[in-house]
Amino acid sequence: MRLIIAEKPSVAQAIAGVIGGDKREGGHINCSQAHTRVTWCFGHLLKQARPEDYAGGQVLASHLPIIPRNWKLSPRDGGAGKQIKVIRELLNTADEVVNAGDADREGQLLVDEVLLFLNWKGKTSRLWLSSLDDESVRRALVSPKNNDALRPLYESALARQRADWLMGMNASIALSRNLQACGVQGAWSVGRVQTPTLALLVDRQRDIQNFKPRDHYQVQATLD
Repeated sequence: MRLIIAEKPSVAQAIAGVIGGDKREGGHINCSQAHTRVTWCFGHLLKQARPEDYAGGQVLASHLPIIPRNWKLSPRDGGAGKQIKVIRELLNTADEVVNAGDADREGQLLVDEVLLFLNWKGKTSRLWLSSLDDESVRRALVSPKNNDALRPLYESALARQRADWLMGMNASIALSRNLQACGVQGAWSVGRVQTPTLALLVDRQRDIQNFKPRDHYQVQATLD
């Protein structure tokens, strides 16, 4: 049995519609004539562990920086755990898996990380979809890519994810602990993208507040 894992339910529905899905069951669509089942994620089903999980409790200043040797993942809150269970059960009867994440590095990561989390070691191909119209889906299905060849794309997304965690978690905790020691209450957030973006907004607001109008003159000349 071939198992196709899409990034989101709408993509799974488009793929199953082209293959010929005849029955929607709990968490997947059965395309029995093609010996295929199509299931889906809801974006990232897995989340990074919290700093407390690595520190063994409350994070102290002496614990920083926390740099995990073995990174931990767990299902996100909500229905992610239920969908992970659906995918695990489908993998038990699969001969081949098709990663049908979106055609970018994040789409590569969010399906691959589920397969790694569930310890899938079987044959895996990649459905590279640039559009969800029937003809595009049909062309992608007849010419799948080798998922192993796209490993660098997964590693690129993973590096981004872990860089965000290392920067955001460690810097946020360090800033909050230092401000709290000075009597400033609350938790403060720092982010690899968030903080530079906020700095741009703050700098622009300061420019506006400190603006001093000046006269400008337009020169008009008549040349003979």
